[in-house]
Amino acid sequence: MKKSSTTNSHYEQINLALAYIHRHFGEEITAEDLAKISGYSIFHFHRIFKEITQENVNDYLRNARLEKASNLLLYNQHKTVEEIALSSGFKSATSFGAAFKKKFNHTPKEWRTGGYEKNCEYIKQNTNTNIKEIKEPQIVINSEIPMVYIKVDGYKNDMSSAWETLTSWCEQKDVFTKPHRFIGLFHNHPSSSKYEDARFLACIETNEEVYRNGEIGKCVVNNGLFAKFTFTCNQKELYNLMHQAYMNWLPKSHYEVRNFPAYVEYKNPQKLLTNDSLDIDFYMPIQEQN
Repeated sequence: MKKSSTTNSHYEQINLALAYIHRHFGEEITAEDLAKISGYSIFHFHRIFKEITQENVNDYLRNARLEKASNLLLYNQHKTVEEIALSSGFKSATSFGAAFKKKFNHTPKEWRTGGYEKNCEYIKQNTNTNIKEIKEPQIVINSEIPMVYIKVDGYKNDMSSAWETLTSWCEQKDVFTKPHRFIGLFHNHPSSSKYEDARFLACIETNEEVYRNGEIGKCVVNNGLFAKFTFTCNQKELYNLMHQAYMNWLPKSHYEVRNFPAYVEYKNPQKLLTNDSLDIDFYMPIQEQN
């Protein structure tokens, strides 16, 4: 339960720190850096960060790095454990291995050889689910996408209330009178996170100079190379289809994943408010293997 002292301003400032963490998780980041970005003294930053995220800053940063690394271990099999540890912000393979074992109950090597299936309740529960055929993706180069967003803690079969909140706010700001798109941004991938623990951002692309407001933040998806998959599915099926794309298509390709989040574009966004079947373009960030 968040304390009553948590204000809209606090959300706005801490969102700046969270955006920085997820864009720079492979770099050295200190609490002092994040406090400066948020505009707080280090004392107030620690307190307010925990009120909003329910984690202290060091735990949040470590977990974000471990979640990214857990995906890289699976999707970039040609990379060594040490390479993945260093690219995920850990100082050594030893410190990475100890932190990884504590969080996932498997060593990095065990994770690569099937341990992830035992850890992820969502995958275990959907092992026998009928899987829709995944068609070959297009390889595309996309431009940077500026967006406003609302954070959803825990992926849900019905996220219409989050979309209603964001849509109402954008209507008040006249966002919809200019070009825009509805985007879903995934900070966790299906192989590493419990379905109900996945971090998701409901986003609307806009080039308008709208200001942050409480739980509504601003972020940017970087430009670059993507594998574009096209799905027609509901929210629950989407999570499964994403997993299949990572586990079935990617290993057969000559690509590897990049380190920033995947995203989807909702082509019939009105269905988000009624939780109906969605037409979706799923963009997996990739690069040539090196």
